[in-house]
Amino acid sequence: MSKDLEGFDTLTTYSSASSDYLVAAEEFWGFVSDDTMSQLHLRPGNRVLDFCCGPGPMTIRTAERVGPTGYVESVDILDEMLDITRRRAAERGLRQVTVRHGDIDTLPPGDGSFDVVNCSLGIYFAKDMVSTLSSFWSYVRPGGQLAITTIGRRLFEPVLPVFFEACEAERPGIGTYLPWTRTEDPDVLGSLLDEAGVSGAVVSTRDTPMPLATPEAWWPVVHGSGLRSLEAELGTVAEARVRRRCEEWIAEHRVTEINVGTVRAVATRTESVSGSPERRASEGENSAQ
Repeated sequence: MSKDLEGFDTLTTYSSASSDYLVAAEEFWGFVSDDTMSQLHLRPGNRVLDFCCGPGPMTIRTAERVGPTGYVESVDILDEMLDITRRRAAERGLRQVTVRHGDIDTLPPGDGSFDVVNCSLGIYFAKDMVSTLSSFWSYVRPGGQLAITTIGRRLFEPVLPVFFEACEAERPGIGTYLPWTRTEDPDVLGSLLDEAGVSGAVVSTRDTPMPLATPEAWWPVVHGSGLRSLEAELGTVAEARVRRRCEEWIAEHRVTEINVGTVRAVATRTESVSGSPERRASEGENSAQ
């Protein structure tokens, strides 16, 4: 599998998977969000900036934590994901949520006004990760936190290796690009943060078991994630064979859970943001538009 970002069509892959992401939001993506939340010092009234928000699992959780006196700004490049996040927030009456279109490759400088800046499962899509991490850091106020969560090496074990082998058997040399492998090494993520000027980041790996109720429950994980890119390359007939192979293997080995392997980094800002104006009360004046 290649780490070449240019070989992965991010917009097509995730636009087509947006509705399936909603199904997976409270499963895999919910697991990741809950794990990230456990590391943050969120309080009522806090201001949170959620980059690469996807279908909004982290947005919803943080909005509920900060309450009606808080503020959560969610940013994503995909309108389909933003529509889901906006709808989910409205259904829950979370009026403290603002949803905005934005590209992490072209962020304006931040003014250091957010208590928490989060990016879960998204930094590896940045063309220049150091520049993007530096931009994220500029939005964090003194005393605030930056949280980065990426996919680790042991994602979806023990089933994912079987899935990869089945794909290779169908299409030897399949041209699959997995951008999240760019940051699966915690040392790599730590080095990127250091280069970006993010001081004091604590980087760790996390393996969390997620229930797999039935063999058939595996495919929604594929369908509602970046693994969907392999599915698209396989074609309908080969896809059916890969799916059947995975489900048979899961049943044969009596697999009832898969590993949610992640790498996470949390940094607390101790210094002021250079050139930062005083923290504004208006939530619209310091957004990441």
